[in-house]
Amino acid sequence: MKTAVKEIVKKVTLELLYEVIDERTKELKEELKELKEAQRSLEIKMDELRREHKDDFKTLNSRIDQIHTRLDQIMHMLSERRK
Repeated sequence: MKTAVKEIVKKVTLELLYEVIDERTKELKEELKELKEAQRSLEIKMDELRREHKDDFKTLNSRIDQIHTRLDQIMHMLSERRK
């Protein structure tokens, strides 16, 4: 009888452990899914920011080129005046 009770307790304990493990596994899978979604969202945001910065740099480079051109014109005018 004592052995039978031990086996029953052991079996019930194992079943409880399996249930707890299954529940925790489901929770972890859900957390992992949420983390992956958050990561994807961040990747999309980073791509948007990269595009914005790329456009900003293009605009800035264009403006710098305009300033260089204007400086060249001014330098040329100054050199012509000296002659």
